[in-house]
Amino acid sequence: MPVHPTLLDIVKARQRIDTYLQPTPMYRSPGFSELLGVDLYIKYENFQPIRSFKIRGGLYSVSLLDETQRSRGVVTASTGNHGQGIAYAADVMGVPAKVVIPHGTPEIKSDAIRHRGAELIIHGDTIVDGFERAKEIAAETGMVYIEDGEDFGLMAGAGTLGLEMIEALPDMDILILPVGGGNLIAGVGVAVKRINPDIRLIGVQAEEAPSVYHSWRQGKLMTTETCDTFAGGLATTYPGGLAFDVLKDKVDEMYLVSEEDMKQAIPVILEQTGFIAEGAAAAGFALCMKQAREWTGQRVGILFSGGNLGTDWLKTVMSEE
Repeated sequence: MPVHPTLLDIVKARQRIDTYLQPTPMYRSPGFSELLGVDLYIKYENFQPIRSFKIRGGLYSVSLLDETQRSRGVVTASTGNHGQGIAYAADVMGVPAKVVIPHGTPEIKSDAIRHRGAELIIHGDTIVDGFERAKEIAAETGMVYIEDGEDFGLMAGAGTLGLEMIEALPDMDILILPVGGGNLIAGVGVAVKRINPDIRLIGVQAEEAPSVYHSWRQGKLMTTETCDTFAGGLATTYPGGLAFDVLKDKVDEMYLVSEEDMKQAIPVILEQTGFIAEGAAAAGFALCMKQAREWTGQRVGILFSGGNLGTDWLKTVMSEE
């Protein structure tokens, strides 16, 4: 098992990432705070160039490659935002990139990957199919394979969010993060728990893609047969091994939200923030809308993890209101 990043590694990642990106804002939401009865602070990662936090890990992971590796290029699999992060990093660093996505990936995400100059490969029906094809391409070409949930640089890059959030809200009581393969909550957990172990770190997954939830509860890696959720950032059938090795001891609570919970949250988020949340970002807000009565008066930090929903899904969600 590869070694996971330490707090020092995450600080180094931040120094590297800061040469490319500005810190994103974290603001208190008066409307949400009044609506939910908690003091809610939102970290807006939809302000990133790719409208997702995934740019952090992409930049740091690619920046760690040596010259030989950079000349060979990188290959990865993604449901959208991770692929954008790798494609963005490869573009700014002059590194060839291939991104494998499953059939059905929203055009807003697949087009964004192409626009960054990466070669887009559509393969299979799930991210697991994509992982296998990306590994084959790496073996065939000598490209560096980067897998979300299994990569030191991706986790350290994601962990920089923890540093920024705890600086913006050092007295936060609860931090809520969406969980797909677990890389984000693992990296943030390393940073936050090292600085302030009293912060309750809470993860939220989709009921239709609950592999990390079940793995965390059982204390061992578990897979699910399907991941039939519209929230692409949450759509995986198993946790990343490196990520789970970290998060199993860092996460205090895990919850599930339904597809309907996330869909119902999106118009509320738009009304309260002025921004359109994709499914994974909506998961955290959906959890708050269900659980807030148990957190009355507490300072809650939440991540607006991404804003790449697409007009078709937005129309669907709004028509169901």
